[in-house]
Amino acid sequence: MNKWKKIRLELARTKGFPTGSVSRGYLVQLPLDGEGRVDKNEFASRPRLATVRRYWSTEPDESGTLMPGDDRWIMRCSGSGDRALLLDGRPIQLGEQLSVLEPDGGILPFRIASIR
Repeated sequence: MNKWKKIRLELARTKGFPTGSVSRGYLVQLPLDGEGRVDKNEFASRPRLATVRRYWSTEPDESGTLMPGDDRWIMRCSGSGDRALLLDGRPIQLGEQLSVLEPDGGILPFRIASIR
């Protein structure tokens, strides 16, 4: 079974986007275990597979890599400062929400729209 999953995150409800936005989000590739948590052993064996693509309708797409941190995954993309996917040890499950720490210190909510 392939543990590496492509996870689509879409901007969830915010003050500026009361219904969220499907045109603002991330495509993240990480290995998940049977419970939906990041499999750190699998990551360690093939870290180059951990990738991210940021798409934002008003800005050029960015792509980069993911690196582990304390209960977060650092998203290092071209053209911007680092962002962090805040997991807090929770599983990644369809329909749930995750937060992203932006370079300016703001935190945005994202809905897990798909896991393939």
